[in-house]
Amino acid sequence: MLGRMKSVIVLLVMGFWAAGPVGAALIPIENASFEAPVVDPNSFGAMPVAEGWTELDIDTLGGTNTGVFANTPADSPDHVANADGDQLAFLGSELGNGFRQGLAATYKPGCDYRLSVGVGVSMRFPPSMVEPVDAVELVLYYLDEEQSVVDVASATVEATGLSATQLEDFSLYLAPVDSEEAWAGQTIGVAIRAMGLAGGFWTLDNVRLAESVPVSIYVENASFESPVIDPNAFSAVPYADGWIEPDVDDLSGSNTGVFANTAEESWDHTVNADGFQIAFLGSQKGNAFEQDVTATYKAGCDYRLTVAVGVSSRYQPSIEEPLDTMELVLCYYDETASVDIVARAVDARHLSIGWLQDVSVELPNVHPDDLWAGKSIGIAMRSEGLPGGFWILDDVRLTESMPTSIPIENASFETPVVDPNGFGAVPYADGWIESDVDDLSGSNTGVFANTSEDSWDHVVNADGFQIAFLGSQKGNGFEQDLPIAYEVGAQYRLTVAVGVSSRYAPSIEEPLDRLELALYYYDETESVDIAVLPVEATHLSSGRLRDYSVYLPSVHSDDLWAGKSIGIAMRSEGLPGGFWIMDHVRLAETLPAPDSTDTN
Repeated sequence: MLGRMKSVIVLLVMGFWAAGPVGAALIPIENASFEAPVVDPNSFGAMPVAEGWTELDIDTLGGTNTGVFANTPADSPDHVANADGDQLAFLGSELGNGFRQGLAATYKPGCDYRLSVGVGVSMRFPPSMVEPVDAVELVLYYLDEEQSVVDVASATVEATGLSATQLEDFSLYLAPVDSEEAWAGQTIGVAIRAMGLAGGFWTLDNVRLAESVPVSIYVENASFESPVIDPNAFSAVPYADGWIEPDVDDLSGSNTGVFANTAEESWDHTVNADGFQIAFLGSQKGNAFEQDVTATYKAGCDYRLTVAVGVSSRYQPSIEEPLDTMELVLCYYDETASVDIVARAVDARHLSIGWLQDVSVELPNVHPDDLWAGKSIGIAMRSEGLPGGFWILDDVRLTESMPTSIPIENASFETPVVDPNGFGAVPYADGWIESDVDDLSGSNTGVFANTSEDSWDHVVNADGFQIAFLGSQKGNGFEQDLPIAYEVGAQYRLTVAVGVSSRYAPSIEEPLDRLELALYYYDETESVDIAVLPVEATHLSSGRLRDYSVYLPSVHSDDLWAGKSIGIAMRSEGLPGGFWIMDHVRLAETLPAPDSTDTN
């Protein structure tokens, strides 16, 4: 299937940076706030150098396009009110000027990244805010074998509306790194580049790079595959299973529903749809899809709602004033009504017929004092326009990110390497303690090679080439003791991608077979479970794995497991006859705030 076009989202947040978000895992950047070299504010007040940064300056003689300057006194008209520290950077607006830095960290498979920079404009010489508008580019890059810069992701920030006295935060988001991508394992590079004409100056400050570990949260009927539509009939129905559908058409509900994608040779075929069906949403304000998912907002985590969006081939939303827009929303319910937390408006000007584009809205780090902390997550796609047009929607995804990834040996069960041309499976998995009620042959635990892509039993979202199998009988399990301890003030999340065997699925009839995900520790004599999540086979697939997570709230100093080694486990709790399949085991940790105190 063709991948959707990646849409780089620039998240705008205005504010101060007196303290970072709770649990934020920031990758060190040298001289991130441009405090060196120290500038004497009583002299010229600026220097054409910024320590730790490679400065790209088209003024090869004086280097006057890049450097640092001292913030003015608080009572000065050009004082930057929310600068981080005493100094900021300046960057000439002409294309070719920039800052870049290679970091000590590498792009880790399975992790996502967010580069954030405080951006403003010079009071005396601002970049152009009229056509052609000057812009600055935020970039994540790596160096190839020839040591040439290769951009991984970039986002453009225009000067229009920016202030000389109040910086605004702009962020570039890089989706989770795939192990097969060229930048996986490469050294991370960050850059800020001018993309305009000469004559103006940007002010920059507080460069941050956050690394997170995202997992997917289940969304019912996320690709709108039910109800199943007969493509030989009308090919559309006015409802979508699992979704709440506000529709201003009270009689026939003609503004929300699902339709079958057309044949590949059809002029209106959507080439990168996920599955066989897509949702339609009338453009008039009041039409929407909403869903309350079975997960809650957790302190220390980020959330991202992503939807593949396009426009109807016959009735497009308006791209003339007044523009039709659609909102992607993350919300929660208080005692009386739903409350929006963050929303992102999408208009049709850059959308296409026949091709969906990913659009995302992000909720940064949830704080324990936020009103939505601990509340059920709500997601919505709402029209905010006039009647007459239709949006098309597909592949709704909700992810949760924790800051720090804890290494797990053989987490994707890639060893021992299985010969797919042989039996295709071996009865053990390197790095794991395997409990197996079959004492003779160990046939209940091990790893197997995924089948070829054209095979009926291929697992489409496996991480790597191999997957683990686990017999459904109680007593079978995988465990691993990690070389890291439960830290006071931290929270933990164990995530496993789970499915069922295509030939011998665990029972979905009473008595139900169950799989347990567990976090444990060892006391002086035996393992003790701390947090356990039971998983049933109902709704699981043999061809697509689904993430399940078990959470451990903040560790307190008087918890018995505080300071003890972390143990993780996947254990069967059922009868013999079936098999679970598992992959991509992840353990994430939110870091305690530097000034946190244990009040338990």
